[in-house]
Amino acid sequence: MTCHSSLRKTQIAWTLINFINKQIPDGCNLKIKNMRNDKHFLTTIVLTAFILTVVVIFFSINKKPVDKVVEPISVTKLAANDTFRVRPLTNVKYERTAQRLNQGEYLVLGVLECFVCHSDRDWDAPGAPPIVKKYGSGHFFFEDSTSRITAPNITPDNETGAGKWTDDMFARAIREGVGHDGRALSYHMPYADFKNLSDEDLASVVVYIRSIPPVHNNLLQTKIPAGERSGIERSLTPITQPILAPDFSDPKKRGRYLVGLASCAVCHTSWAEYNPGLFAGGNLIDHEHGKAFSANITSDPSGMAYGVEGFIFVMRTGKGGTLSHNMPWVAYKNMTDDDLKAIYKYLGTIPPSQHYISSQLPFTHCAICGLEHGLGEKNKRARPGGIKLDPDLYNLYAGTYLNEEFNSTYTIFREGNKLFGQAWENAPKTELIPQSEVHFLAPGWRLPVSFVKDKMGNVIQLVEDSDAGLVWKKIK
Repeated sequence: MTCHSSLRKTQIAWTLINFINKQIPDGCNLKIKNMRNDKHFLTTIVLTAFILTVVVIFFSINKKPVDKVVEPISVTKLAANDTFRVRPLTNVKYERTAQRLNQGEYLVLGVLECFVCHSDRDWDAPGAPPIVKKYGSGHFFFEDSTSRITAPNITPDNETGAGKWTDDMFARAIREGVGHDGRALSYHMPYADFKNLSDEDLASVVVYIRSIPPVHNNLLQTKIPAGERSGIERSLTPITQPILAPDFSDPKKRGRYLVGLASCAVCHTSWAEYNPGLFAGGNLIDHEHGKAFSANITSDPSGMAYGVEGFIFVMRTGKGGTLSHNMPWVAYKNMTDDDLKAIYKYLGTIPPSQHYISSQLPFTHCAICGLEHGLGEKNKRARPGGIKLDPDLYNLYAGTYLNEEFNSTYTIFREGNKLFGQAWENAPKTELIPQSEVHFLAPGWRLPVSFVKDKMGNVIQLVEDSDAGLVWKKIK
């Protein structure tokens, strides 16, 4: 209504302005210069002033008070930060079906582990399971002088929860990191991984969450420092195309989908300067009520050496309840055997990495990740073997490679008869050790890499090994 009213007033204003223009005779500019005493011109000026006065009075008396409306934030309204790309909300309403209700419950209580964050937990029980009566009612994590992290109340409570949120408010928050009120959400909400949630699974999640009992629980909103929020805003990307589910008949594709939704790589990859490898563990998880190092879950003997049945046992019982609550096995235990087997199958496709890890004392220095953790003394850095190549080939690979999604670069260069790379500006030099003409091991990077050539033999891309890897385009 407000938009239509403004449009109508704008049309009236343009009509009056067109009328004014018609009153000004042709050649008016010449008259202003040479005929300033022309009575007709003075008459026109008086008439123009009169009409403009009428316009002002018209708008003043027709300006009606309106209720304050919080409109969906769109790209055009974000002048303060034009890099914050937000998809305007739609009026989509997901059909409530029994199938969606069941699938949504399975996802929320399982792989998405929603209530592990959005609920208070029983810290006296193994794995610290969410308290059933408080499912979805939110949880306060921490606060300091500049920040506050709260998982909000997402139950249908109208006053303190999400009872007044639309389906698309949920959908946009889950996959795109934009809250119901248009603000960027903290990276603690794993929308970067949930962005791959299929449209149907997303609809199921929303249908189930809207069905849970409302809980009245008023919590303070998350507070993020301006600099951090700006960085988050620049990283967000609207989803405007359909996202289909993978072929679940293929265990590897099914496993990859589930591993992505579970954010496994975020915890089970060390982000140390010298990276032990994707899923090779060693990341210190500092969570409520304790700290623990993430395990190596590659197929190396130092990692997940047990078979699929042992893997399922760990997911079901948390190693008999002794596994750290930082590992949300209390959610993953709700997954089917087929889904857990698919996860195990997919993890087996990741290049194995040697990295012995334990959260048990004593902590000793690890030569691979540089930290002190259990079994650290068992880890040694060793240069892997390679084949001999003509060093002149390395000139083809030298250059800068860009991944646009994460705005990250690799710099590749030749020194003498060796090929080196840097993963970021001022990063340590990493020798790329050839395994073939285009395939190289890169100790200290998360995955080995390969160079891709076009039909003319020009190098155009740098690709990480495995289907979990990223692609960098050669830009110079």
